[in-house]
Amino acid sequence: MDSIIEVQLQDCPADMSPQIKEKAELRFAKELARSFRSDDDLRKAFKLFTDASEGGTISKAEEKIATTWSKAYDKARQAGMHDIAVEEAFFEVRLS
Repeated sequence: MDSIIEVQLQDCPADMSPQIKEKAELRFAKELARSFRSDDDLRKAFKLFTDASEGGTISKAEEKIATTWSKAYDKARQAGMHDIAVEEAFFEVRLS
């Protein structure tokens, strides 16, 4: 599943080593992938979350699915930031 997830750690310190950044991105992607049963589930949750956050209307059932994205992202963020002392950084996610 990892192959559909493209992650970049943004707004991290310029002096952060590329190895530390890459490890953080890999931990994030791995944890995010674990939160969903399939690539399709991940894609659907991401799309619904994005639609809702951009002002789109989604049903109550779709809202529940969109919420799974938010929870999975938060969990993945914690994993990715483990042992990294940065406060403003965030993970940008794209699906292929």
